[in-house]
Amino acid sequence: MRTGPVVKFCSVLFLIVCGMAGTARAFGVEDVGTTSAAFLKLGSGARSEAMGEAYVGLADDADGIAYNPAGMAQNLSGELSASHALWFQGLSFDNVDAMLSTGDGGMLGVDLDYLSTPQITRTLLVGDGNNPDPGQNYVDDGSFTPYDVAAALAYARPVGYGLLGGASLKLIDQSVDTDSSYGLGLDLGLLWRAPITGLTLGMSLQNMGTPIKLDTEAFDLPFIARAGAAYRLLNDALVLSAEGDLPQDGSPVLAVGAEYDIADRFYPRVGWRYDDEFNPWTLGFGLRYGGWGLDLSAVPYGALGMTYRASLDWRFGGPTAELGARQAYASTLGSGKAVVLNAGTTAPDQVQAWAVYIYDSGRPTRLVRVLGGDGPPPQTLDWDARDQAGLPVPEGRYWAVLSVRYAAGQSADSSYLRLEVDNSAPTAGLSLDPASLNPSAAGEAFVPTGFRTQVTSTGAVVAWRLDILDPGGKVFRSIDGDGAPPTLVVWDGKGDQGDELVSAQVYSARLWVKDALDHEGTSPAPVTFKAVFRWGTAQ
Repeated sequence: MRTGPVVKFCSVLFLIVCGMAGTARAFGVEDVGTTSAAFLKLGSGARSEAMGEAYVGLADDADGIAYNPAGMAQNLSGELSASHALWFQGLSFDNVDAMLSTGDGGMLGVDLDYLSTPQITRTLLVGDGNNPDPGQNYVDDGSFTPYDVAAALAYARPVGYGLLGGASLKLIDQSVDTDSSYGLGLDLGLLWRAPITGLTLGMSLQNMGTPIKLDTEAFDLPFIARAGAAYRLLNDALVLSAEGDLPQDGSPVLAVGAEYDIADRFYPRVGWRYDDEFNPWTLGFGLRYGGWGLDLSAVPYGALGMTYRASLDWRFGGPTAELGARQAYASTLGSGKAVVLNAGTTAPDQVQAWAVYIYDSGRPTRLVRVLGGDGPPPQTLDWDARDQAGLPVPEGRYWAVLSVRYAAGQSADSSYLRLEVDNSAPTAGLSLDPASLNPSAAGEAFVPTGFRTQVTSTGAVVAWRLDILDPGGKVFRSIDGDGAPPTLVVWDGKGDQGDELVSAQVYSARLWVKDALDHEGTSPAPVTFKAVFRWGTAQ
């Protein structure tokens, strides 16, 4: 464990606590019950609740919109989340949250909250209400179901220097029997990726807006100032979070939480929330499979009873990693020739670390080399066909995959890329085309003369050359090209300078090829032939 960052994280927590203590006099218990729309303080998903709602410095999923809208900009994928909470006294609270990338680094989010209560019997006053029997002063007149609804539209984006900003505009509706009242609220949030790897700091100001008026009296929205930190360690497997809240209508709150990632499948969570009233320990866990996640939490509220919350989410359009090869072959002969890889990622400015894993093609496969580093991968990188110990690997087929980890804890893997290590030179074969042979005289070939080529190479052939030698063994004509040679190469009988051959003289030909690794091969023996003109052909 890195001692320095842990100490700094604890220092951040200490500063939050001191700040809360220093400003606690601004609000207090004497303000309890002086605000409206209290349901806006009930949070969002089961994950945040299981972590004691210490979420303003984390807020890395759609549920985080309710704590710090700026946190959305940490994400590279869209998400849809729904949760249902069973509260005491028959209350139920439902959330639907969604976020989607706008394609320019920004994220757009939606948050819908609905609080419902059991039906309440409506009563009417009988007469002047002075009947000695209290039960005769009122009569039942049906029932009604009070409810509270909030709909929010949020936006977040990076603003530079590791800072993310976000805002959320809310439309609030409170209904009691036949009376309804509406209000507008605004949340503002900031989140900063600190220079300390894994540390994020967040703050938000929530529920600033218009008072809500029921009957003749208006009440402010429940303003809350939040500040906190989150720290990822143990290769992002462990998340610690801390938060301090200053609610307008209550005592200051301190919350801490923790989450541990087991095999990217199981996430146990624990939290504690000191609010000078219930001070509950919170518990929960999450399960993930592919893009799907299920989260559960349980929170006790003293004599009021237990509360439970379940959340289901789907993440889509996640970050990607791509790995290609400008040259997919390598050699360890001589000075060697390296594989040249091309790496690409979604949002490289948000990549925290990367690694290219190279495996052999055996059964089972074996990891032979790891190339990696912090930050985004370079656009091109080389593998010199050596293993982790610096020793040349055997000839054969290998596979490479790029894995990247983003600052928000998301990761992405590329498809596997096939590589070849080839220390063998290509082989070249050359023969006269049967159509060029003189059937009446063995060893004679008519001009123009055709040559058949045969090339065998593990790697790609990048160049070839056919040399025609005169009777003295000097190069009379060279025909060359890029890539592999054509199956049939035709010589028109002329030299490089346009000079004519001498009929009935013995000429020879040889084929040279080179592959992408600079391995060269030549036909083993020159093809010898007597060049003659066909009857009636003037040369």
